[in-house]
Amino acid sequence: MSEDDTKTRVWVPGPEEKRLGASVAAEALKKVAEAGYPVFEPRVCRATGVKAIAREVVRELGELTGLEYSLKGIDKVFDKILTKLPVIKHVVAPDDFHDEELPMEGYVVFVGVDPREYTEVREKAPVIAVTAREELDLDKTPLVLARNDLCVDKGECAVLALHAADVPPERPPYDVEVLTHRDLYGQMVKLARFIASTVATRCGYLKFPYVTVKESLLLDPGEYKVRIKEKDRPG
Repeated sequence: MSEDDTKTRVWVPGPEEKRLGASVAAEALKKVAEAGYPVFEPRVCRATGVKAIAREVVRELGELTGLEYSLKGIDKVFDKILTKLPVIKHVVAPDDFHDEELPMEGYVVFVGVDPREYTEVREKAPVIAVTAREELDLDKTPLVLARNDLCVDKGECAVLALHAADVPPERPPYDVEVLTHRDLYGQMVKLARFIASTVATRCGYLKFPYVTVKESLLLDPGEYKVRIKEKDRPG
């Protein structure tokens, strides 16, 4: 591996770190629900490869819209559109958004995947989006967002389709605070972005919540505590 490759490598949690992050994310989602904020249950399914994920996105959008669809010819449609990827790359969206980039109509599809598969799925997200539009004959290309999801395994995907009007354009009205013993502090800091992505995906937000990690002298080695810090609610 070259020096440049080393510099550009993105850290991906190993099995133990992923289990820790998934536990924290699940606890955060529980706290969010207890605070009265919506938490969705995405459909988690086996999906080996991006084509399989495209089929699941079509299925999810078909169920949401009530439109007829067939999964038989999707692979051919996907392959044809894949050859045009350089032309349609504008369809892909970044991890975080500026207001002018937010869709005002149509559909948003969150696709949560194992961090080891994230890069490929994100790269092919425009192809998945156009494949879904063609198969369902939609007026507007859906916004397909590949997301790191600590709660799914490799070879799985978590798919959540929503009307764009139901997806808030701002950050969640809460931050996630993780208190931990110092032995886990370094791992938690590295996992913070993945935890934020998992929470945003399963709560239907385009933008991630802020996740802060703090050391606590009251916790024993291996312990952590998750808090939801609510921002001021209207009214």
